[in-house]
Amino acid sequence: MTERLPKSFHDDALNITYFYPAHFEAVTDQPGSSGTCATTTLIADSAIPAGPSSFVLTRIDPACSELIHKATALGPFTRVELLRQLKQFGEARISHEPTRYILDGRPAAITVGSVSIPSADHRAGKTIYAAKACALSDIPGAGRKKPHQADIGPVLCFDFSTENSDLISLMFAFIIQFGDDPPAPLFPGTVHPGYWATGGRKPN
Repeated sequence: MTERLPKSFHDDALNITYFYPAHFEAVTDQPGSSGTCATTTLIADSAIPAGPSSFVLTRIDPACSELIHKATALGPFTRVELLRQLKQFGEARISHEPTRYILDGRPAAITVGSVSIPSADHRAGKTIYAAKACALSDIPGAGRKKPHQADIGPVLCFDFSTENSDLISLMFAFIIQFGDDPPAPLFPGTVHPGYWATGGRKPN
């Protein structure tokens, strides 16, 4: 039964722990950072029979004023970045516009999309389904809809992709724990990936 227990990753810099399904394996030969502003803290892949999936955890540093200003918009940022990432592979589309929610008291947003990749050898192409979510690492002060620039901490981003639309629901298995706070789902039940995978229709 031990192999079925979720794995965990601790971000020492922010004292945040992520819990994720046991069938994901961390990719250790990837660079630890994609730049001085956005640091990739973990990349993990899964190769279960239902289809390949992967996720990436990224931390955006508040010292990068231009990028952090865009990132703290959350919803628009996740949409723009998801499209930018998907367009590298083919014809991309947004299947669910940015949805805002609260993650352990912190503002967060998620956008879901897909990209159709044509085959180079006349066989059927494939579709990659993806989601990008970002959240503030700090709880905004009382009465503030948006934190002042001087008060902004890092922005946390989570990218998930899979070749099976049914596996988008895997995101429900991801848990996050800020410091000594109780663990909380990375995505609450009110933000249901299965709903997006059906193009806005409630799943059966």
